[in-house]
Amino acid sequence: MHSYAPVPPPPAEPPGERRQRRWVVPLCVLGAVAVLAPVLWVTGGFEETPKQPSVPAGKALDLGLFTVTVRDARVGLETGAFGGKKERFLIVRMRVVNRGKETKSLDRGGLADGVAALTKDGKWVKPEQVEGVAGGSETGVAQPELPVEVSAMWKLGPVDAPRKLTVGLRKWTYDHGFTDSTFNWMIDREDDTLVGRLTLPVAELSTSPAPQRTPAGRPAKRTPKPTVSPR
Repeated sequence: MHSYAPVPPPPAEPPGERRQRRWVVPLCVLGAVAVLAPVLWVTGGFEETPKQPSVPAGKALDLGLFTVTVRDARVGLETGAFGGKKERFLIVRMRVVNRGKETKSLDRGGLADGVAALTKDGKWVKPEQVEGVAGGSETGVAQPELPVEVSAMWKLGPVDAPRKLTVGLRKWTYDHGFTDSTFNWMIDREDDTLVGRLTLPVAELSTSPAPQRTPAGRPAKRTPKPTVSPR
């Protein structure tokens, strides 16, 4: 049999060395944070892409089914949906190209479903009327790959004179519904995500000077015809 002497415990570390080892990991972490912080400051941190990105007028936006380029906004006189005299409208002009394979309406069930204006109450409302011109002729539809000059219109009161207008454009997706397997272009109206949010200055309604009229009771003067004197 062999006898073994008890093994003595390891010597205790000096207080200074123990304190130094405790700070090794925290200093490494602080170093990593110091390197990462400038990168996050440059890239914007961990923030997500905004749901309503601000974009300028004149930029072509991909809405999925349509490519839309918003031009400007103005106040104008147009005939209402049911005819009659002309009324004041807030008009947003845009260039639209249908990227699908089928003809689509510019109004309800088509382009208008993805266009909205922001009211003073913070609500998004679709245009009341949408008109288009393609190839020099008026049209209410967008044919595949044929550019259309579109006017989206919201009715104004007799004294309304907005200086700015905020317009939002929604994304179209090619998908099927819950109850059918047929794929169609559609918009999720419950999603407040926008492809673009544009704030446009509104041009005022231009009025041409009234024609000069002859005062009542006085006949208009006639310009005498030139006469040729005989030689």
